[in-house]
Amino acid sequence: MPAPALQILICTNDRGADSPRPSCARRCGVELHRRLKDLVRERGLKASVLVTRTGCLHHCSRGTTVAVWPGNAWHGGVEVADAEELLDAALAGRPLDRRRMPAGPWE
Repeated sequence: MPAPALQILICTNDRGADSPRPSCARRCGVELHRRLKDLVRERGLKASVLVTRTGCLHHCSRGTTVAVWPGNAWHGGVEVADAEELLDAALAGRPLDRRRMPAGPWE
């Protein structure tokens, strides 16, 4: 398989129910990953788009966090309902502006 043209990284880190800090897995990270994988499969894009689960992407308070490469486009607060729009934006080479990660320090 050739290198993918696009990679979508989705935080699925889970700190556990007792953690005082939020985590993306408990905010829909796992479900978002599944939905994006399904969309890529349905659209016949498996050879060019790689959807990858990750550990912590260091924006826990802004989760679910998604990074898209190339382009270094970071998104926060992404929900399952955003999956199609996020994929469409990524395929067009642009960020999903309404979910774009604000500038600020890394956690």
